[in-house]
Amino acid sequence: MRRWVSDRRKIVLAIASVCVSWTLVAGNVAGAQSAPAQATSVLRQLDGRASPALTAAVTSLADSVARAGLPVAPLVDKTLEGVSKGADQQRIMTAVRAVASELRVARQALGPSSESELSAGIAALRAGSSASSLAQLRHELPGRPLVVPLSVLASLLVDGAPAPSALLAVVSNARQRNDADLLAYGRVVSQDIASGIAPLNAISAPHGATVTTAMTATVYHAPAVATHPTAPKPKP
Repeated sequence: MRRWVSDRRKIVLAIASVCVSWTLVAGNVAGAQSAPAQATSVLRQLDGRASPALTAAVTSLADSVARAGLPVAPLVDKTLEGVSKGADQQRIMTAVRAVASELRVARQALGPSSESELSAGIAALRAGSSASSLAQLRHELPGRPLVVPLSVLASLLVDGAPAPSALLAVVSNARQRNDADLLAYGRVVSQDIASGIAPLNAISAPHGATVTTAMTATVYHAPAVATHPTAPKPKP
């Protein structure tokens, strides 16, 4: 069981790490090619590396994904991963179709998104986040690129933090930190959990951002309760 958790953590965090790296170069490549041209260019990576039958199957699926306005690079990456592991075509296509499904779920939850945001969303979903939590993150952080918040969310979930608490921690910290500081927060929490601190305690340790009553109410869809130090206590 421990080995499975370790392997799952490596996979999810590897995806999240790649997503964060993409944000460093996104500005240099965005808009350089149209979506169909990008899809054709990415699919060429299969030439000479995947069998003709597998390439045809992936291309057919990629066409429908591209028509939906979704990136095809994750499909190609998963295909090449399967080829490198010596998996047969049936297993590879099962995995590739799963990625296509995850892309659709992430897009529906996040709305218009960059490729790196969608991939970070997939990482969060694989870590245990719900689609509604992804949608809530978009709602709570309007106008902010979500690659780093989603990646940190994935990290906290893989480390064992309860999903509602992880979402609240990411929202509260993202509102008070830039991406670099938010990543640093995620690393500190991971180190604390690895040292034996309970996940729920680690994410709310002093290095975390202040969580207000209104913030908690917003994330949990509960009405905020106004408090005042001089207000009389309600009678039983």
